[in-house]
Amino acid sequence: MNIYTTNEWKGYGKQNYYRNEYRLEGGEVTKYKCHRFKSFDGHENSWNEEESFETSWSLNDQTMPEWLRQYF
Repeated sequence: MNIYTTNEWKGYGKQNYYRNEYRLEGGEVTKYKCHRFKSFDGHENSWNEEESFETSWSLNDQTMPEWLRQYF
């Protein structure tokens, strides 16, 4: 379940955008970095999305950012 999404920011190149998503998965809050980019397949442009795991915290972990606790 997605609990918080940051505003999208522009990456390198004209059509690269990034955002962070924080998700509640079981007893953990997991941070993913999401990447949206446009590619050309020979006929038309299409948007593609990728995501990569960044880090995770258990619900009672003291190293979790304090601002994130209000969302679950």
